[in-house]
Amino acid sequence: MDLTAPSKTLNFCSSNTAIVDIMQTEQKFNQWIRRMFSDVFSNKVLVQRIENTTSNGVPDILVILQDKVLFIESKFETRKIRPEQAAFQIKANTVLEKSNNICITLAAYPKTKRFVMLKFDTNSITEEGVVCDNEITFTLDKNGFVDFINYINV
Repeated sequence: MDLTAPSKTLNFCSSNTAIVDIMQTEQKFNQWIRRMFSDVFSNKVLVQRIENTTSNGVPDILVILQDKVLFIESKFETRKIRPEQAAFQIKANTVLEKSNNICITLAAYPKTKRFVMLKFDTNSITEEGVVCDNEITFTLDKNGFVDFINYINV
């Protein structure tokens, strides 16, 4: 795994362009996620947008690595997920509990140059409803993405 500085083709984090100017939609955040996985894992990764026309709650992105599978719901400037998305993540993380695989939400906040990882599991079910208490913040750049990868133990 190459954890060196970003390649010259990675435009999302160049010093000449503010990330807030480039990343203005969830689609751009998804493109950034895809580029980060490709860059960090030297293209030894499959990142696929999942078409959500078949079932409500299914995450937006499937990531297949050599020894890990990630299901990622992406959000832009919000952490709020729909009840069916929470239900999917809770069920998936229950099934995946003893594996290396996880189902998470990544939320982008380009104005503050950060992204947040949320993992919904059975502990998220409270008397007040579904509340995620498993939330970690990373910088919205290559270093933050590498920190995220290291955090999820890839």
